[in-house]
Amino acid sequence: MEIEVPYGREKQSCNVPESVQCMYGKLRQVVPELDPSSQIRLAIENLIGDINQDKLLKAHKIAIAVSDLTRPVPSRLILEELFAWLNQLGITEDRIIILVGGGLHRPATPEDLKYILGEELLGRIKNIVAHDADNEEMLTFLGTSAQGTPVHVNKYFNQADYRIVTGMIDAHQFMGFTAGVKGAVIGLGGRPTITGNHARLFSPGAELGRLEDNPARLDLEDIGTIVGVDMVVNVILNDKKQVVNAVAGHPVEAHRQGAEYAKGIFGVPMNPADVVIASPGGFPKDLNLYQAQKALTPASQIVKEGGTIILVAQCIEGSGEESFEQEMALHKTPREVVESISSKEFVIGPHKAYLWARTLVKARTIIVSDQISPTLAKTLMVEVASSLQEALDMALPNYTSPEVAVLPYASSMIPIINNI
Repeated sequence: MEIEVPYGREKQSCNVPESVQCMYGKLRQVVPELDPSSQIRLAIENLIGDINQDKLLKAHKIAIAVSDLTRPVPSRLILEELFAWLNQLGITEDRIIILVGGGLHRPATPEDLKYILGEELLGRIKNIVAHDADNEEMLTFLGTSAQGTPVHVNKYFNQADYRIVTGMIDAHQFMGFTAGVKGAVIGLGGRPTITGNHARLFSPGAELGRLEDNPARLDLEDIGTIVGVDMVVNVILNDKKQVVNAVAGHPVEAHRQGAEYAKGIFGVPMNPADVVIASPGGFPKDLNLYQAQKALTPASQIVKEGGTIILVAQCIEGSGEESFEQEMALHKTPREVVESISSKEFVIGPHKAYLWARTLVKARTIIVSDQISPTLAKTLMVEVASSLQEALDMALPNYTSPEVAVLPYASSMIPIINNI
């Protein structure tokens, strides 16, 4: 049988022998009932929880946080609907500042802004700031969270009288789900804040698809209160990147309702497999290995001990993070990477080496990419193949009766492992 998975803006395909048992990990198919703008408008017209509207009406400056291009968030559509709603309340664009948050990703470029916002919005909005987590002059310190995380946030966001955060609810490997206040706390946070929060990934309960009693999420939302997020607008996308639902309102209550809906799409029953073919879902989720790694978390939950994971990710930006490469280069084996990072002070960037290597401890990993050199692959302790067919041909001979799992949108998937 022929299988096909996303790869950059295209696809990769291969033929699986009829003798091989093959199962697809497909997200639940949901067809949009409304066009995306109508979905978002409906959410804004039916707010969940209290957004302190009196505060909004009195605000002189409103800050709106949007995601950078590593997330397929329809920011332009969200902003268009938000602006229409704010205009109805008597709030004009000159009172609004747009903050493009990317956490520790590189700051958004003018070309990025054109892609994220579109030329029409760029012409309307006079105040746009690309956040830089390492620019101390752009940050304000607001104290520490209950768990001891130092809280640094973009000063323009802090100076606003009312703060709105937009985003996309997706599965997250240790915060449970993305979105909610994350677009401000991490997207517009300083390096110490992002580092302190991400250090919770080692804590029990910091798991894929889990929100309750999740220390990383609890810390995130505590910081969200400290930085003063007033309202969120979040969308849920299907595997075709179409908006199938949207929520707006209170930063936690609206997010919880959206995450509950997302669970019904992203939760996929699966059997353990010898070989797991995992795609992050194509561009922009496979922009670089730093982002594509997220597909390894569900894949590692499905693959059998000693099995093989084939990561199909174009990675036009290579590894995406020099410190990730440098950390991997310091060690000889994946287990050494895991033990070393677990025993020393947590540092963001190199933490990706821990998340990467913990998968390699369990399974052989082959990357399908025309952008990853053999030298980089060796540093990252993986093999590289130029096509999915080549990678599958490398993997199958190692098993007598192989079972193969195919995850076309692994970065959004929450595996529900069947007991067999």
